[in-house]
Amino acid sequence: MDRIKIIQVIFFIAAAIIVIRLFYWQFIAEINPNTILGLQDIKIPAPRGEIYASDGFPLVANQEAFLLYARLTELDRNPQEIAKLLAPHLISEKYSTPGAQLEEELTNKKEKEEGEEEKRLSEQLSNDKLIWVQLARKVPLETKQKIEALKIKGIDFENDNKRYYPEASMAAQLLGFVASDKFGDDIGYFGLEGYYDSQLKGKAGRLDQLQDPFGFPILVGDFKPIDSRKGNSLYLTIDRSIQYIVEKNLKEAIERYGAKAGSVIISQPKTGKIIAMATYPTYNPALFTEFEESAYKNQAVADTYEPGSTFKLVTMSAALDSGVVKPDTKCTVCTGPRAITGHVISTWNNKYFPDSTMTEVIEHSDNIGMTFVADELGKDRLYDYIDKFGFGKRTEIDLQEESKGDVRDKDEWRPIDIATASFGQGLAVTPIQMVQAVQVIANGGKLIPPKVVGKIVENGKEKIVKSERENQVISAKTAALITEMMVSAVVNGEAKAFAPKGYRIAGKTGTAQIPVAGNYDPEKTIASFIGFAPADDPKFVMLVKFTEPSSSQFGSETAAPTFFRIATEILRYMGISPSEK
Repeated sequence: MDRIKIIQVIFFIAAAIIVIRLFYWQFIAEINPNTILGLQDIKIPAPRGEIYASDGFPLVANQEAFLLYARLTELDRNPQEIAKLLAPHLISEKYSTPGAQLEEELTNKKEKEEGEEEKRLSEQLSNDKLIWVQLARKVPLETKQKIEALKIKGIDFENDNKRYYPEASMAAQLLGFVASDKFGDDIGYFGLEGYYDSQLKGKAGRLDQLQDPFGFPILVGDFKPIDSRKGNSLYLTIDRSIQYIVEKNLKEAIERYGAKAGSVIISQPKTGKIIAMATYPTYNPALFTEFEESAYKNQAVADTYEPGSTFKLVTMSAALDSGVVKPDTKCTVCTGPRAITGHVISTWNNKYFPDSTMTEVIEHSDNIGMTFVADELGKDRLYDYIDKFGFGKRTEIDLQEESKGDVRDKDEWRPIDIATASFGQGLAVTPIQMVQAVQVIANGGKLIPPKVVGKIVENGKEKIVKSERENQVISAKTAALITEMMVSAVVNGEAKAFAPKGYRIAGKTGTAQIPVAGNYDPEKTIASFIGFAPADDPKFVMLVKFTEPSSSQFGSETAAPTFFRIATEILRYMGISPSEK
């Protein structure tokens, strides 16, 4: 009987030890990230989907590269020897000597990095708890061939393509780039790469090996290779030729006018398709680490600014659509500066035009005339139309980092806020919001949200991307009236000298001071011009915007000439000839 009790105690103790051990491994012990659920694996990165322009030409493609890994149980040399052989090949070729005076410095730096790389490789190759170990990613074909020539048993490669940009920096901020996250996985940042990352990245494959609870490989266990699956490809609405025209002219204009930065957006008003979008200064996505992070931002969707006089189109459209004014309605307060609750409002050039019609108010870009329009509209109607035109909320364009601008709650608006909002001060918009708003005018009063991707291709199947909503913001009649006022502003306004002959173009200049600590900087401005052409059958809407041009503060002398220069090239490219009329 005592013997039975002893055996029972032994069994109880053994069972308790097993339960405690299982509890330890399940809840307490640190889990090796490479030994999850009894598997040790190496990810096989999936090829990302390509990004094409509207003509099918690749803007982002995949270049052949490789993942270098070791099968540790098959190595035929000691880890230190292998590490010494591999390290020189895995160090960047950035140490090609640019000058004799730097040769010694670069040689020392290269030797130091080779030593660090050798140490890293040696530690990875000495891990006796793994059967596979990843050594390097994005290894070029030339380096792969050099390593293969070393004939080291147990060293092998898998495909690990890297991004390649056939057009170099074209549309860089629109496209974004790919980099590694903290886990070493590829991830898209900014622009399309960021917004569509889940579509582009595909599904990674794996090289798996069963392990025991202590992390050692089970050599008789199953080997489980799982193939990767390529990501979806994007076909953009971007016209590569127009994108080139825009980028060439934008760069030249930035240099000509001494601007800090600039951006241009061109869209098709009837579809919302973006056919060109450029920002300058720019960068090369393939070498993004060599540029300042500020260059990555897409100003066209991320920047907010006070729109100034271009916003007068929104206010005037609201007034015409509400029936509170007509194009020939005369301004009864345009005789001089106007005081509103202790604030004095004047015109941009201190010139005044008594009894101006509403058309002349737009031609002269008259701030006083716009306060008259705001009075006729009233706070509620003005605010409602600002909302209907899409301000204060994102357009939901398919690009990462879009801002929503800043329109304060209606309850916070004072009389002076209503007045200044009428001519584009005291609220912040994004360039893409302004383009969307003017698309409404060019599209018979209908708002169609902007988009950059035209179709997505998954496993050979095409999915067309369509705008999900279409809102009638103003009537077609109102759109026609404001269009004629914009044409008159081009013909008779301050930028008329730059307008190309033979084309009816609708447009409006904008010059806005930059808010600084509750005031406005007297010297720095945002200069812009927005419009569409041909006015009678609009093929494109375009916004040109410059930040702090130094040659002139005014949009009429910087953004307007650039707009007309680009518009002329695009109209010719589209085969639209000037009319003798």
